[in-house]
Amino acid sequence: MDGKLEGRTAIVTGAARGIGAAIARAFVLEGAHVTGVDVLDDAGTATGAAIAAEAAAAGTGGSFLYVHCDVSDEAQVGTAVVGVLAARGRVDIMVNNAAVQVEALAADVTVADFHRVVNVNLLGCVLFCREVLPAMVRQRRGAIVNMSSVNAFSADALLPIYGATKAAIIGYTKSVAIAYGPHGIRANAICPGDVDTELNRAFWAAHPDPAGFRANVEAQYPVRRIASTDEIARIAVFLASDDAAFVSGTEIVVDGAITARIYEL
Repeated sequence: MDGKLEGRTAIVTGAARGIGAAIARAFVLEGAHVTGVDVLDDAGTATGAAIAAEAAAAGTGGSFLYVHCDVSDEAQVGTAVVGVLAARGRVDIMVNNAAVQVEALAADVTVADFHRVVNVNLLGCVLFCREVLPAMVRQRRGAIVNMSSVNAFSADALLPIYGATKAAIIGYTKSVAIAYGPHGIRANAICPGDVDTELNRAFWAAHPDPAGFRANVEAQYPVRRIASTDEIARIAVFLASDDAAFVSGTEIVVDGAITARIYEL
């Protein structure tokens, strides 16, 4: 690691596992002080211990603190950000990664499912941005990375609300970028394709032939595989670092060319 985020303070949501855990780890190894929030306390604690041990061995100077926080709860989000500001005095990087999905055709979506997906995926992003932006304005510096998805522009019949939230995140990110750019704040979105996460593995495990189903999914990709969490984390490091100093208000697609083709014969 090159210390690209040395001494910076970051908040990463959905940090207990998957992409969020990979981003938190990558940030710490680049020297950042990361507060990772989630509601999966056992997984979050285990992730924190693993990251701390690796950082200590590498001598990066970065650190990780796990904090319980429901991103859809306004009070909990406010408390989490106040805690980071009290401990570190600033927030340099905000990564809104926490997300849930509920499979259902559009005609079968319940109001409860709608609110669950929207409140975690979109409201959580809005709340954390709202809470960190004043500190970033005072600092005249900040980088916001919001996790969208290729489902923002390539639909999945069973994920209509998930896709809608991911499209909304792109629009929201652009608005933040143009409103707060004059204050030295950048905002960008990442749009991954399928990633090898616990969520995806559970999805495949629900099918009669999990290995066959995964192989079929990977065969759809021109690169003939899905992404690792570390590959997405490296994009987050780039967007959070000075390497991306003139990158703002855009979305970076990380999908192995799956959305680049029309069909495969």
